[in-house]
Amino acid sequence: MRLAVSSWSWHDDYYAGRWSLVDLPASAAEAGLSHIECNDFMLPPPRLSRLRRPLLSLLPGTPPELWRYSRASVAKVAQRAREMGVTVLAWTVNSDFTVPAHHWPLQQIYLRRGVAAARQLEAQLLRVNLGGDPQTPAARDPLIARRLARFVQFSQEWYPGLVVTVENHWGVSSDLGRHLQIVRDVKRQLPEAICDRFGCCFDPHNIPEEERERWWPGLAAAANHYHFKTTAFDEETGEETELPQAQLLSLLAEAQYEGDAAIEFQGDGDALENVRRSRALFERLQGG
Repeated sequence: MRLAVSSWSWHDDYYAGRWSLVDLPASAAEAGLSHIECNDFMLPPPRLSRLRRPLLSLLPGTPPELWRYSRASVAKVAQRAREMGVTVLAWTVNSDFTVPAHHWPLQQIYLRRGVAAARQLEAQLLRVNLGGDPQTPAARDPLIARRLARFVQFSQEWYPGLVVTVENHWGVSSDLGRHLQIVRDVKRQLPEAICDRFGCCFDPHNIPEEERERWWPGLAAAANHYHFKTTAFDEETGEETELPQAQLLSLLAEAQYEGDAAIEFQGDGDALENVRRSRALFERLQGG
């Protein structure tokens, strides 16, 4: 299992304005990691963004991150990755498959931009979200599944071989039963030849604490990507204090998981130091 690090791990630095996605390759290399997962909302503002952003916002239903996309901005990330000897493992978009029909064309443009960025970076995986909110009617679930299945198929035309993973990331996915049912429905609609290019991004933290033990096995069984989520560490033992990391990796092993993992440091404090701690814990648990 290859280990990457997600740009989310530097969330505090990003929101403080002292870090962007262009810095991720160097930050990963400094932490001793050679694979990265990129969140598109951390792209630096492109040229003419003072015009692009307000103009795009005039279009109802424009995805919030669409204005950030430019080939030049993505090229900067690619160049820095080459310079640092780092591979882009995954690209992440904050998609919404629940939007009304008149907003769907703009969402499709956003998804195409995400695939184009993944192709430009030679990323192997694209991470998406179902979107919506917990109050989104269940009656929309068949539409969500159809849209996502079509997107997975179209992604193979835009970037053959790309793997798509959908994270249990709030919204509709707050209901893990709905989330897993939608994933099953998508798989049923996919041609057998590409069915293995779609699955769940299993994030064990994005679940209410009282429901975690119930849903973790099902998410592990459906997973084709895994977030090694860390928040805080015991200073003496180096163990992560929020999640039973050994148990989670055992669940993945029992499910014969064959994907990769990405560190997502969720807590406070120095990101680099905590990513290093996360890496050390993962390697110790893997016996490497």
